[in-house]
Amino acid sequence: MNKHFDIAVIGGGAGGLFFTAQAANMHKNLKIAVIEKNQRVGKKLLSTGNGRCNLTNLYVNEENFHGSFKPYAGKILTRCSAQKLLELFGNMGLITRADDFGRVYPKSNQASSVLDVLRYNAEKDNVTFFCENKVLKVIKEKNIFRITTDKETFTSDKILFATGGAAAPKVGGDKSGYELLKVLGHSVVNPSPALCPVNVKSEYLKSLKGIRVQGTISLMSDNKTIASEDGEIQFTENALSGICVFNLSQYIEKNKNYILRIKLMPESDFNQTTDILSNNQKVFANLDSENIMTGIFHKRIAQSLMKSAKISFDKKVKDITEREIKTLAKLINSFDFTVSGLTDFNNAQVTKGGVKGDEINPDTMESKKTKGLYVIGEALDCNGDCGGYNLHFAFATGYTAAIGL
Repeated sequence: MNKHFDIAVIGGGAGGLFFTAQAANMHKNLKIAVIEKNQRVGKKLLSTGNGRCNLTNLYVNEENFHGSFKPYAGKILTRCSAQKLLELFGNMGLITRADDFGRVYPKSNQASSVLDVLRYNAEKDNVTFFCENKVLKVIKEKNIFRITTDKETFTSDKILFATGGAAAPKVGGDKSGYELLKVLGHSVVNPSPALCPVNVKSEYLKSLKGIRVQGTISLMSDNKTIASEDGEIQFTENALSGICVFNLSQYIEKNKNYILRIKLMPESDFNQTTDILSNNQKVFANLDSENIMTGIFHKRIAQSLMKSAKISFDKKVKDITEREIKTLAKLINSFDFTVSGLTDFNNAQVTKGGVKGDEINPDTMESKKTKGLYVIGEALDCNGDCGGYNLHFAFATGYTAAIGL
């Protein structure tokens, strides 16, 4: 039996639910269908922010975004700033708190609170949910969209793609939305993992597995710095990880050569680092050579730096030469790892790529290619930094589309 609606929402994730809640409230005469492939809506949302749901950031601005939609992000944020978004959530019943970095969480510290608020506000008389319906095909016939799922067929006057990206396939991420949008006339920037660990090559990496350090890490190419981040850097068996590494992962492109350079003591310049090592040489003079970094670094970090500087472990600290100390001082703030690629979508928080920015009207989120088609969130070629920016973009574009109907 054919089911006809004024608008069909493909995807019951963060953006789709926020759009539905807002649209159902603004346009009570519209019949809305939410079509979701999972057993229930919002499955991916529950895993965000380590289960706490970092839903926005007080300091969000267009510089936090990347991709071909970035030039239009400012318009979205003007219409839906962090303050506006929190006002909208407050009206829906959600109480929030912000940490020292501007990251905003539900006061309950549970992602389920955000999902419940979204779901209850979207469950209006003019909204019908169809879960466990995977969309296989979408075509436009004259002025009507025909949506075929693995269970039934729907038609609608308008359609909104809130299909998300390919990241986190265990909770539903895939590329199917991009393929459907291609059929409807859109150009799609090839999806790739973002906000993920970066695979590196290094003879020292396995010995550093499990260690975390505070420092500055820079993505280098052709001896030029592309971007730098401060924070905690984590060493795994095959990769570097941590929020700062995740943010740098967004700049990495295929078939280009990169180095990740770690500054282990960014607060000290070369001369200051040399002085610290020279002082330690006096303090630990009669100990084995690796102890020159006692009190500074984890023992395994010190051992890796010693190996990289080619300083013998057989000598005493007092026997380390002035040249070796200078080599060590240089390495401490230029500890390089050759990038071999990104980890896969299983380890990525978001997707880089999607519908090209200039094909969407940022005032309404309507397609410039197909009238009546709207695209929001991660389906667009726009990905944000860690810290609540990606969820803010999903909510803000959903809000923009609700206004623009």
